Amino acid sequence: MLQDVSLKFAGGCMMLVRKKESAVVFLGTAFLMHDDGYLLTAAHLLEEDFEGLMVVPTNSPDGFFPISLERVSAMSVSVAAVDKVHNTALLEIDRNLRIKTPDHLGGTTENLGLGTSLLCLGFPFGHDEMHNLVAQSAILSSKIRSKNGTHLLLFDTMVHDGMAGAPLVSADDGRVIGVVVGRFSPVEDGGDFVRGSDPGYHTQISYAVSIEYGLAMMEGTGLEVI
Repeated sequence: MLQDVSLKFAGGCMMLVRKKESAVVFLGTAFLMHDDGYLLTAAHLLEEDFEGLMVVPTNSPDGFFPISLERVSAMSVSVAAVDKVHNTALLEIDRNLRIKTPDHLGGTTENLGLGTSLLCLGFPFGHDEMHNLVAQSAILSSKIRSKNGTHLLLFDTMVHDGMAGAPLVSADDGRVIGVVVGRFSPVEDGGDFVRGSDPGYHTQISYAVSIEYGLAMMEGTGLEVI
């Protein structure tokens, strides 16, 4: 079951980077959610600078590939919408292209029960120039509402910084239920989103914001959500 989910989403998960002068800086993960080249990611990765953003597709995860790639095919992206309150951003690939995405991508968190099997796919070690897609399994540990009312999904796998912006997928129906933010800290993440290599509270629990915020942004942009 988890293998099927991995195959469904692997091709749509991309590295999010920023080109600044002659340097390329890894930011995190983004994932395709629409045939017209729209992706979702975590808003905190963008900071206040929307210039020079690019996404990098990677090879099929089925084979053994080098840790670092000597050459990549990066595509420029623009920021279509940002929801800083709920830490979600919608990106659009600047090229005029149409990408076939799988049917039924967007899920719902309404009836998710604790213990639901989950999968997230991203690039946890991109900051260390490791360009390999990684799949991490988990279970839904808790559904909470933060101090600002944001719906958060806690899961029992510790993610590294590069996984921020990755899709959190329900293994039951293969639909995205959240956008991964990072490791959870009850001191910080109960209110505002504060990121860093050390969240200030040592925990194996990570969290995502509910996919409903990303789907609402897509609908607000005039995109059909399937």
